[in-house]
Amino acid sequence: MSGALIHGLTMPKWGLAMDEGTVVEWLVEEGGEITPETEVLEIESEKSTQAVEVPVHGVLRRILVPVGEVAAVGTLLAVIADPGVADQDVDDFITKFTSGEELADAATAEPTGQGPSTVTQPETAVNSMPLSAMRAAIARTVTAGWTIPQFPVTVAIDMENAETLYRRLKDAGGTLSLNDLIVKAAAVALQKFPMAYASLGEDQYLLHPEINISVAVGLEDGLVMPVIRGCQNLSLQEIAARSRELIERAKSGRASEADLSGGNFSISNLGMFGVEAFAALIPPGQAAILAVGAVQDEAAVKGGQVVITRRMRATLTADHRIVDGVYSARYMAELKAILEAAQLLEG
Repeated sequence: MSGALIHGLTMPKWGLAMDEGTVVEWLVEEGGEITPETEVLEIESEKSTQAVEVPVHGVLRRILVPVGEVAAVGTLLAVIADPGVADQDVDDFITKFTSGEELADAATAEPTGQGPSTVTQPETAVNSMPLSAMRAAIARTVTAGWTIPQFPVTVAIDMENAETLYRRLKDAGGTLSLNDLIVKAAAVALQKFPMAYASLGEDQYLLHPEINISVAVGLEDGLVMPVIRGCQNLSLQEIAARSRELIERAKSGRASEADLSGGNFSISNLGMFGVEAFAALIPPGQAAILAVGAVQDEAAVKGGQVVITRRMRATLTADHRIVDGVYSARYMAELKAILEAAQLLEG
């Protein structure tokens, strides 16, 4: 750090959307020794909680932002200095930093996140509960999503072939889920309908070169949407492997900002809870989201005979500024055809 004796630890910026963070816990007390391997504090952003390290040696001389306080990106959180630095020099550093003056013989210790960690929140009063950063982020996202002019299109899909393929691959030692089949089918269909994973710019449509599918994962305190990137080039087995890895990281609190960013189409599946059908809100910046219901036994007429089939209802909610009803209906017809001939997804 250019031989600097005093270092400022500032609120990091993890991803383009991060504007502020909350200090969850100071892992080093004032007067504690710090090395480049020391986890100094934990910070909660909108999407995760991460332990922070700094690439310097020294002593934590001053904590400026207490536990529970929210601070903007770039805010001075603490001061780290060599043991021989006088208190007055530390005070002068803080004064100059906060006033924006140029600092001599000092540096900013850029924090690094070493992976999200799970943090136990303190108990609160019976009649109140603090809004976590994740719940606040969800509130802002769904509020923004609600302002999008959107409409749903629902189809019933015969899932017998899809379930047969799923069971056969599972019996052969595969680790995929039925949702992986749906992700693969959605990606194949999207290749024929690029507007369904486009974005709306100022006065133009933004067409994306890759199909990056966000998959909703429920957590104790809300949900996150890790992104399976480049789905157009992935086999069913590759999608299953990446999905499993991302979901495990999300549920253990280790999902990174990169894991949760860059999606251009989303899938939310509530079928495992017995939900027959629902319409999901479009995440801001995307054109559509696919809501997947349960696969259930239903009576149907085939060849003039009433038979029991395995059906699933899926609903595409689309941004009417980007696609219209006919385009959405054509996409859902393509998705239905792919899933009803699911054996073709294996290659």
